[in-house]
Amino acid sequence: MKRPILLVLQAPPLPLDQGYRHAAYNDVIQLSRIHDLHILICNGKDLIYDFDYNSYEINRRGLSSIPGVESVSFIDIDVDWKKSLRERFAYQVSSFIRQGCIMKDIESEKLTTKIIELCWLHHIRDIHLGITVNLFLDTFSNLNKSGKFRISFTAHDIDADKTLVRMRENFSKKSFIKVITNWLVYWILLWKEIHILKQSQFVVTMAHKDFERQTRRKVNVFFIPPYLHSVNTNHSIKQLPQQPTLTVLGHLSFSAAGNGAEMFVEKVAAKVKEKVPHSVIKIIGKELRQDLISRCKELGILYQEYIEDAEELWKSTTVLASPLLVSKGIRIRILEAAYRGIPVVCTEHSATGFYNPDEFLRRTNDFDSFAENCIELMTNAKSYQQEQERIQEYFNKNLKEEIIRRRWEWVWTEVIPDITINSYQDEDKKIITQPAN
Repeated sequence: MKRPILLVLQAPPLPLDQGYRHAAYNDVIQLSRIHDLHILICNGKDLIYDFDYNSYEINRRGLSSIPGVESVSFIDIDVDWKKSLRERFAYQVSSFIRQGCIMKDIESEKLTTKIIELCWLHHIRDIHLGITVNLFLDTFSNLNKSGKFRISFTAHDIDADKTLVRMRENFSKKSFIKVITNWLVYWILLWKEIHILKQSQFVVTMAHKDFERQTRRKVNVFFIPPYLHSVNTNHSIKQLPQQPTLTVLGHLSFSAAGNGAEMFVEKVAAKVKEKVPHSVIKIIGKELRQDLISRCKELGILYQEYIEDAEELWKSTTVLASPLLVSKGIRIRILEAAYRGIPVVCTEHSATGFYNPDEFLRRTNDFDSFAENCIELMTNAKSYQQEQERIQEYFNKNLKEEIIRRRWEWVWTEVIPDITINSYQDEDKKIITQPAN
């Protein structure tokens, strides 16, 4: 008989059109195979960038149809981010001095109450929090006081890192007071996050950088990349087309790309156009600066904010470029390319989510070398074929559905019954251990 479990998600996972949703949906699928799964979904307002109340019914129908999903509930959460960074920082520091802890958002009490109601209704002891955002960390603290629940996390990316992104933005604007404040807030939030994760039963992390960091701090953590259930894997070796297409795909604002889009346009695209004049270069994503849009027109680069048919874009893509200069969890677009056998040229920041990324990615922080890698893959048929073979080998070893499913099953059936706070396993086992067939 399956144990009941409550999965708490930050926002609706459907439709599968952004990284968070792919990750959340993977939690749903994996846990529904192991447990009788009950799902509680926060509305996501102010937590994800394109929340829409109309998605409630889509998620209710779509998730309820999955075998193993017993119930789907929703809760409206109104997280207050309107105070300035300085006000929030002063409040947290003063509360820490007075009470020895970081103050919790009042909405965490509301979420805690809803979780307890559902656990009482469905006789649930196991709770899995689907991301390590501040709201969920505070909720964990509330629930953990009773000692009645076994609580685990999925770490999509360390929430404190978002403060580092803002710090880089402020540094570029020479707002040095804000930079110092960002740095202090980062360390406070990181301490809180790691402190709470160490108290949890265990953490499943999808980004290898997070796995390494949490392991160093003695968190009971397991690295399992997400499986993309909406992407059909097709690993037939493709011929290099006569008119190759180089694509950049994703959010292009500074916070997501760290000026990587600018470096790509000026140092990579211009060189590719010179060396491979018959090539097509596409940049697809939101918030590209106006001066870069003008530069794209000069170079003959096709730029769009949105596309109607993502699959057609993937079919036409010969090489995917990921020129990010900010590390942010695991890059879903690179995973999508790997599923399709499309070669990827990327920076070190784009690759931090992956285990041994050099086994299947062309990784470099030098944009001249970045351009050369793109040019080689777009002009050398043998190199292009070898790159596809490397991707296929990596996928078969690390990303196949049965591998990821067995890792989830192993953690939940072999680890959780015997877990204690201070029991840690060998790091290699946490990455690659498979249950016996």
